Amino acid sequence: MITVLEHPLIHNDLKILRDKSTQTPAFREAVNRIALHLAVAVTEDIPVSEVNVDTPLETTIAYEITEKIVLIPIIRAGMGLLAPFQQIIPNSSSGYIGLKRNELTFEAEEYFFSIPKIDDDTTIIILEIMLATGGSIVNTINRLLLEGASKIIIASVIAAPEGVEKIMTEFPEVNIYTAALDRELNNLKYIMPGLGDAGDRLNGTV
Repeated sequence: MITVLEHPLIHNDLKILRDKSTQTPAFREAVNRIALHLAVAVTEDIPVSEVNVDTPLETTIAYEITEKIVLIPIIRAGMGLLAPFQQIIPNSSSGYIGLKRNELTFEAEEYFFSIPKIDDDTTIIILEIMLATGGSIVNTINRLLLEGASKIIIASVIAAPEGVEKIMTEFPEVNIYTAALDRELNNLKYIMPGLGDAGDRLNGTV
């Protein structure tokens, strides 16, 4: 299932991201704000349990998250989503996967992988600014399945229909959350209209 977030503030920040004249500081800030929206949306159905809490006046019922949540940003662009997700989910832990696109084959090649232990009650949230062909995320999901993952959510800022279809076909149980579903991929596998190279713009390496 795919969920496309609809909010005036998100649309305003998407305008900032798409604008080719936006400089790195403003780009980072817009990514950060959209990521906060995404973090709230992807955790709406996270299980909670009742607990008793002593307020200064009396004991009352409160709720706490019972799931173990692991954030997995795909290096490097996915790192731009990590801090705001950690802000919203302070008890989360983090793992990392490094994938580099082969510019000849357009396939993702892994060069780094490090994650915490995954249990049956672990919810994994994959962080990636751009879901284009879906290759990097498919590789990430397959790698996580080998580690015992069973509950996986994807959070992206912009997605292409081709990548979404690929993930939904291969992993129909994985939910995708995105701030924008764009038109298509071009012949170089970049999202159109997109926002250019998210990693370069985020890190000031344009």
